[in-house]
Amino acid sequence: MLSFSKMNAERGPEVDYGIDPFEMSVLSKKFEMATREVSQVLQKSARSGVIAQARDFSSGFTLFDGRQFMIDEGLPVHAANLHLTPEYILEHFDDISPGDCFLTNSPYAGSTHHADYTLSVPVFYEGEPLFWVINRAHQADVGAPEPTTYPAEAANIYQEGPHFPAVRIQEGFEDRADIVRMIALNVRLGETQWLGDYRGQVAAVRKGEARLQEICEEYGVDRIRDFVDAWLEYGNRMMRKHIADLPERELEYAAYHDPIPGAPDGVEVRVTLSIDPKAEQISVDVTENMESVPSGFNLSEATTTAAVYAGIFNNLDTDIPHNHGAIEPIQIEMDEGKIIGKQTYPAGTAVATTEVCHVLINAVQAAFGELGEPHGLSEATTGILDYPVISGTDFRRDDEEYINQIFLTAGGGPAGSGFDGWLTYTSPGGGAVPNRDSVELDEGKFPILIRRSELRPDSEGAGRWRGAPGSINVIEPRRRSMNLAYTGNHRDSPARGILGGDEAACSRLRKITSDGREIDLPYFGVEEIEPNETVVIEDSGSGGYGDPFSRDRHRVLADVESGLISPDRARTAYGVAISETESRFEIDDEATHSLRDEQGETR
Repeated sequence: MLSFSKMNAERGPEVDYGIDPFEMSVLSKKFEMATREVSQVLQKSARSGVIAQARDFSSGFTLFDGRQFMIDEGLPVHAANLHLTPEYILEHFDDISPGDCFLTNSPYAGSTHHADYTLSVPVFYEGEPLFWVINRAHQADVGAPEPTTYPAEAANIYQEGPHFPAVRIQEGFEDRADIVRMIALNVRLGETQWLGDYRGQVAAVRKGEARLQEICEEYGVDRIRDFVDAWLEYGNRMMRKHIADLPERELEYAAYHDPIPGAPDGVEVRVTLSIDPKAEQISVDVTENMESVPSGFNLSEATTTAAVYAGIFNNLDTDIPHNHGAIEPIQIEMDEGKIIGKQTYPAGTAVATTEVCHVLINAVQAAFGELGEPHGLSEATTGILDYPVISGTDFRRDDEEYINQIFLTAGGGPAGSGFDGWLTYTSPGGGAVPNRDSVELDEGKFPILIRRSELRPDSEGAGRWRGAPGSINVIEPRRRSMNLAYTGNHRDSPARGILGGDEAACSRLRKITSDGREIDLPYFGVEEIEPNETVVIEDSGSGGYGDPFSRDRHRVLADVESGLISPDRARTAYGVAISETESRFEIDDEATHSLRDEQGETR
């Protein structure tokens, strides 16, 4: 059994680091803006749509020993696990020098999954190593046998594409040309698309390196040391204070994923959270889960860690900084060789950042609902049906090859006390950070037509606070066939509500052939779509929070007026009778009272 704990759990007396609140605010914002510059440089210079348009990447700084220090608005699945990469580098290199840059994509070397290329640059000031600048970006292709970064059926790493366990890709600020050539040769569009993305990542981490050195020059390294200590202590103090305000409880929750290769009956994801307000700690046990499966759905150590932290942070004060001090009071126990936890080499983890990882985030955030209102979040929509990887040849450009992941997701946000689910949520692992693609840009870049892209009515989980609805996307290739690679969930296991909230609608994936036949597709794989065929993706929504019959009737009316729900659903799911006139919808107060009185008793 492995225990994730880096610091002594006992808090000593508060230390005065000589940083007043004003200076703390100024310096924290300087470092925060430096991380955002890293992200801005990459997004403006990357070649692929998955990075430049969808923003599937994260940036952050750690201390040189690996402790997490500052992150940008990163994806939850990329955050709170950045320490694993520099820790691995420090373990295997004893000659780290200014000008070095390391590339890591292997989950066995601290990365999330093989498609997230992580660049790490050591930051020296006056000859002393102080920080790491880290940028983790999802690639459009990584050389898997099939044209996808999510080879769901890959039983081991040999079926996923090349793994790089922290290779020194730059030395003395110059590329190691042999390493760069090797990667470019092994990925699709390596000399054009991948090389452009790699250069964008290098420019980004070098910008971060320069900014950190400028801050050290402006304030002096001794003052920066004081701030670093104060910043970590501040995060630790805020986290412990919040935990101390929670009741002492042991929370258990189980969430579910549809059948996958190696788990024909589906996957039950179990978590146990122990809240100890006196010790100001939360312990999370994920050891009671099934063994690893011979496919890519196993989580890595990094994604297990990130999912647990994400589910907890989703329930806490948003002002708590996501640094090492804040995550130190959270203890995670995980096994090796199980679908959740640290994997035994060479188990596959190709889908470690989505699917089961999303379900684990749901389980952790929903478990807090056992504390009653205002705690907990409902289960959010999981899987990536509506952001598939597309590939083929473009007739408009002399049959030039293309491959990219497109992000057409919308809706799916979980409900919580006092708010409905977000329409721009994307997924639990994305947490509203990635951007939704522009239909016009996708149709301009690739030979596809997006016939429909809209919210899916009546797909939300009803509740006093409703989950966000899912989306409908209809995609068609133009003139040439197209490969569509995807994974998904919720055909059998809908996202559930908590505290009386209802579950959301299930998802559906089908292909409509040129002669009008409808063929239901499996929820993972690579499907060839011919011209004049369309793929219809009906994604699920998220669960509700609280009794739907206690939802404000005017909110129900607003949802009907906006087309999110139908009048029939308003009546059956929320007990609100709505009539339609020539110009508007209206609430029938008398019928509503009757509905809620009659049906409320049976609920």
